[in-house]
Amino acid sequence: MAAPSFHLPRTAVCVILSETNGAVQMQVLDIPINQNQMETTRHGSFRFPAAVYSSVLSRNVLGFTNWHWHEELQLCRVFQGSVRFYVNQKQYLLQTGDGIFVNSGYLHMAKPEGQADSAYLCLNFHPRLLASFHGSVFEEQYVQPNLKNPALEDVRLTREIPWQRELLEQMERICALCEEKTFGYELLAMSAMYELWFRLLKNTPGTDGTISRPRFRSNAAVQTIMTYINKHYDEPLTIEMIAREASLSVSECCRLFKRVTGDTIFSYLQSLRLSRATELLEEDTLSISQIAYDTGFCSASYFIEVFKKRMGQTPLQYRKSL
Repeated sequence: MAAPSFHLPRTAVCVILSETNGAVQMQVLDIPINQNQMETTRHGSFRFPAAVYSSVLSRNVLGFTNWHWHEELQLCRVFQGSVRFYVNQKQYLLQTGDGIFVNSGYLHMAKPEGQADSAYLCLNFHPRLLASFHGSVFEEQYVQPNLKNPALEDVRLTREIPWQRELLEQMERICALCEEKTFGYELLAMSAMYELWFRLLKNTPGTDGTISRPRFRSNAAVQTIMTYINKHYDEPLTIEMIAREASLSVSECCRLFKRVTGDTIFSYLQSLRLSRATELLEEDTLSISQIAYDTGFCSASYFIEVFKKRMGQTPLQYRKSL
């Protein structure tokens, strides 16, 4: 699959990335999330909940895809540069051609490694597509038992392993079908999705529905921490307040968050405040001081200092570039 051209406006949330023979890929510049850190993008439609996106990481507001989760199953394939994916307590460095599967409900993040314009193709589809109907053998035997199965939290995919190469090829076929939207593409895409899911289950040890409670609890605890921060990022926050919300000691709270995300709570909070600040900078009616106050920074000068260090320009320069 040829790499698309990169000519994207900075302010759009979702813009056309490439178009060939009617096939369109979309670039999401800033993933919309709710206060529970859940992505709120509708992937496809209720009738056919599947969608294809391309992500050129340098075009994202913060230069990377921040922590989020969603109900959809997700497969990604790097088509340019190198991307480091973080899923729950693990991280993977993927080179061009490599891919990754991320299960429903698990926190994940992606950052470019070395090359700022590193990019990946993403296929999202809802598990209910595989379940067929409530109470079916597909749902009860093959789908529901594996949505919280630690063996399928994530699976790194490489073309060096035959079954993984075949899975990546199935993903590319589904993406092409969803982009072209020719007659009957939904039927062909569903057939390929079942084949893809079968390959995952057949080749991943432990796909018998056994749930590892400690691992799942870690993911849930970090989601609780992120939810609290998202609700109160514009207020003065302390580690003690955050730990109390998660029913953890301060040391365990910091250790758990670092283990799962690879980042500190302070760094995550700062990234969230900056992301919100970029949204407010689009409104000409708000002063820089007001934006600093509304996003939880203790002063306008500190806000400007942090913004310039992380974004490479001052808030005013950023606003003028929009």
